[in-house]
Amino acid sequence: MRTEHQPKSAAQEIFELRYTAYLDKASIAANEQAAFTDPYDGAPNCHSFIEYIEGMPAGSIRACVYHPEKPHLGIPAQELFPDEMEAHIAPGASVVESNKFVVHPTFQHKALRLKFKLFKNVFDKALAVGADYIVTSPRASQIDFYRGMQFEPISGVKRSLALDFDVVLMACDLGRARKLVASDPKYKTLRRFGLC
Repeated sequence: MRTEHQPKSAAQEIFELRYTAYLDKASIAANEQAAFTDPYDGAPNCHSFIEYIEGMPAGSIRACVYHPEKPHLGIPAQELFPDEMEAHIAPGASVVESNKFVVHPTFQHKALRLKFKLFKNVFDKALAVGADYIVTSPRASQIDFYRGMQFEPISGVKRSLALDFDVVLMACDLGRARKLVASDPKYKTLRRFGLC
């Protein structure tokens, strides 16, 4: 049993940060653990990242990796959007899914820079594993943010698997996106953050 004097693990900080962020947006119901997790957190193909501001957990994101040679290690997008994934993602492609992307309410005023820093973890993971696509399922109100990072909607609206809001599946073809960002001056912010 953890006492107040024992430091929290990064995983526990992430789960508590998610809980705080989702509860603040009325996206989940309160629970006694004051933490939010799901079965993918224990999967070997899913990796969570956390960023701190002045020593406080400020934001977190998770990258889940799908390799066709390991079909038993699925990702949430395949569970919620199976038909759309099959229709829009090339057969045999490797995919990294970005999910559980949260910012603590205290740091919402610094959200844009923090979001880019967090999302760089997903791009870095995608490059490290040689992914062909990155997919994500944001709220409809967040679509423009992802369009700016070369994502396009590939689904209609569906209810999130575990959260109380609707989402849209978006995909980024990494090969096409990296060429565009490298050659077009208007994407200098993405280049500065190492995205694409």
